[in-house]
Amino acid sequence: MRHWPITGLELTTPDLILRLPTDTELDALAQVAAEGVVPDGAVYFPQPWASAPPPERARNVVQNHWWARGDWTHDSWRLLLAVFHGEQVIGQQNLSARHFATTGEARTGFWLGSRFQGQGYGTQMRAAALALAFDGLGATRVTSTAFADNAASRAVSRRFGYQPNGVHRVAVDGCPFDEHEEVIETADWRAHSHLVTVEISGLPACITYFR
Repeated sequence: MRHWPITGLELTTPDLILRLPTDTELDALAQVAAEGVVPDGAVYFPQPWASAPPPERARNVVQNHWWARGDWTHDSWRLLLAVFHGEQVIGQQNLSARHFATTGEARTGFWLGSRFQGQGYGTQMRAAALALAFDGLGATRVTSTAFADNAASRAVSRRFGYQPNGVHRVAVDGCPFDEHEEVIETADWRAHSHLVTVEISGLPACITYFR
């Protein structure tokens, strides 16, 4: 898209492609969310969208994408990438930042449809986001947060050499949860980037949107 060149940004791993979805693909992504993201009764996110009823989960995904694009500035941005395995959309990988040009810090987040979990895709998704942040945009540090019982997300962080960066108590639907933050800096990424090969295309045309 000429006036939104981020649509040309694409990240490729051995099994996955990450990019902005078309409207039809966004609808498919919303359906993946509607079919399930977390185990029944589990709370993995500060915003309890994943445990909402299926139609609400789907609507939240669509509206979140629209909001992220409409609210974008180069000082405050949220890149929400659909994740494809072949022709199938399977989840979402986020990379976001505030005042990135000044702080050099970004944050990742992700979710996978329940039926696509446990197959190593989360590791490849995180690697793609880290490659974009460090290798593409020149980040100096990237943070990730996960609730204490979100074992899969925390395992991915350990695999890439993240370090603990504090525990925050947050309220979700009136209940307290411990949110563990972890951080990875450039040297740790360099030491672990070989774990997943990532190719980045389309970044030169949109890099000014990020910094």
